[in-house]
Amino acid sequence: MDKIILIAQQIVKEGKTPNTALIKARLPKNVPLPTIIQGLKMWQDNPNKQINTPTEPALINNATVATGSFDQLLDAKIEQQLAPLKNEIEQLKAELKKLKEKQ
Repeated sequence: MDKIILIAQQIVKEGKTPNTALIKARLPKNVPLPTIIQGLKMWQDNPNKQINTPTEPALINNATVATGSFDQLLDAKIEQQLAPLKNEIEQLKAELKKLKEKQ
């Protein structure tokens, strides 16, 4: 449960509202949804709970790796989606420049 609370606190620091989907994405695949919901409720009851020693080290290591991988994957997907738009903008700028030169 501590790891779920830590993840919820991290999500808040990122400016987002914690929910089961965001938390589940940062946990190993084998964490059941009822456990995530219970942890989220515990966080909602005490969002500023201090957790000094993680009680679930295996979850912490896996979540850190999953979070890093998720962030890298997300960045790559964003860049992949933006690349055609950036190319189109450059083409439009070139066409605009040609049109201005003709005037």
